[in-house]
Amino acid sequence: MPEPSPTTPAPGPGAAPDNTPRLGPVALCTLLARDGQALVDAYTGYLHQVMVLADTLDAITAGAIGYPELSGARCWLLANARGRRWLQVVEYAAAIPGDSLASYGWLAMEVLVADVDSLAAGLNGSPFEILRPPANLDVSDRIRACQVKGPAGELLYLTQVDSEVPPFELPVCEAPVDHLFIPVLSTPSRERSLAEYSALSGTDGLSFDTRVTVVNQARGFDLERRHPVATLQLRGQALIEIDEIAGTRPPSPGICSGMASVAFYCDNQRNPASIAATTGPFANQNVVAGRGCAGERFTLVYP
Repeated sequence: MPEPSPTTPAPGPGAAPDNTPRLGPVALCTLLARDGQALVDAYTGYLHQVMVLADTLDAITAGAIGYPELSGARCWLLANARGRRWLQVVEYAAAIPGDSLASYGWLAMEVLVADVDSLAAGLNGSPFEILRPPANLDVSDRIRACQVKGPAGELLYLTQVDSEVPPFELPVCEAPVDHLFIPVLSTPSRERSLAEYSALSGTDGLSFDTRVTVVNQARGFDLERRHPVATLQLRGQALIEIDEIAGTRPPSPGICSGMASVAFYCDNQRNPASIAATTGPFANQNVVAGRGCAGERFTLVYP
């Protein structure tokens, strides 16, 4: 979750309660790794995930996540302890090491957890590096989180939500490490990225300035430095967070390890370019690939 100031605007009278988003929740997040099995072992060994499928990436799924050239690559599908499938690992040995803290694109996975303090303590000596220890957020002492770097260079915000935090609609945790509920985007333009996802969702977001402490620390900024940020509420008690960080570089033209693509369920009229998937994580659904102004790859999934 972002850390808005006490003056963060709340939805006004114009925000109709029946204005249901047409986008969300997150259907799948794909991580690219040089060593896919090692990444799977890290998530199953330390983050309570279960490997439910090991296969090769089929052509439709590869195209849907924005990497058609990776068709045939080794891949794994992971689920939480209650069986919710939400994470795909794809192996690409020639991947360029990614650094989402320094480049545009998907910045982080905000993952719902039951007990962030005990989880963080269990990561000592693991392949996960704790960048920021567990702490309550400014927005509410009912949200506690720590920031962690994963083995493929991916950034995770491990977040514990103890109760409702208006105006956000947040999920109830049902597993020790549950699922991705807020993909975080680093963009050259908060307004443009927000407009793109608002158009898909059919709803407006909230814009404000806030600290992004893990970025401030990594980039050598003052830890209190604030940045233009927006949040967009999605269906299924999920959100998108959009961060505009000055001095960030464009994404690499090559294929980078880390957080590669995010798939969202979509309740809009089906895109005529969508394709019916028969195998893989999108089986029996129609999918289409998208690309945002920050270079991020996303997938729309039509149930």
